[in-house]
Amino acid sequence: MLKKKSYFFSRAVGGLANSLFSMVFIWWLQTSTKSSFVVGIAEAIFSTTAALSIFYGPIIDHYSFKRTSYYSILVQTVFLFATTIAVYQLSKSYILALICAGIVSVCDEFFNPADRAILKETTADDQELNN
Repeated sequence: MLKKKSYFFSRAVGGLANSLFSMVFIWWLQTSTKSSFVVGIAEAIFSTTAALSIFYGPIIDHYSFKRTSYYSILVQTVFLFATTIAVYQLSKSYILALICAGIVSVCDEFFNPADRAILKETTADDQELNN
């Protein structure tokens, strides 16, 4: 059975971290490049990965939800660190940072549906799920 308190706490922390990453990344791009064009590219990458998420569904359904969520969060974590390295250690490599942010965004689009499916599978009935 799912430990609901720890699950919801982890989801809250994950949602907050994802929002902060997006805000901080866009802020960093805007203040570093002073270019709305570069910020627009980042927003387009985030929007495109979300728009293409309809095609990720069959892939997510084909594999174990637990395995999909695990590997997507693992890859996402690795590329979050890679983004940090691109920003601070590689002389503000904007292209590499945008690529890493795009991969992080794709991983998030894989993680969220798989994670929600895990929640649905672990609840005893629909009333429990609604609660």
